[in-house]
Amino acid sequence: MRARLLADENASHRLVAACRRIEIGFPLLHVADWEKGAYLSTKDPALLMVLRESNMILVSFDRSSLPMHAGKLTRESLGHAGVILFRRAVPAAAFGAQARLLVNFWREARDWDWADRIEYLPHDPTHRA
Repeated sequence: MRARLLADENASHRLVAACRRIEIGFPLLHVADWEKGAYLSTKDPALLMVLRESNMILVSFDRSSLPMHAGKLTRESLGHAGVILFRRAVPAAAFGAQARLLVNFWREARDWDWADRIEYLPHDPTHRA
């Protein structure tokens, strides 16, 4: 299965491994493993634009600036391929919990229209972006 999700550099490789233990072939790569690490330390707007071209959704813990950058790209009609953010309630070192949240959410959301969409985990099904 082709990777559709990209964990940014603030996410752990352990998240990727935990997702794959839950679901073999889970379509998540870490940015360090994608394109030979060429996009490590790339600024959010540039990374979002590259991911738009690759149709990859960014998975991150960066709630402070990523939504702002993604929103700006949308407002400027440049767009992005989607963002999944973990809420503050999800501990940064709880890789198993993160993986369960992401895998279960992705089972529901993989066929959604992800263009310019931002979702938070845990997911609130009553909220529509």
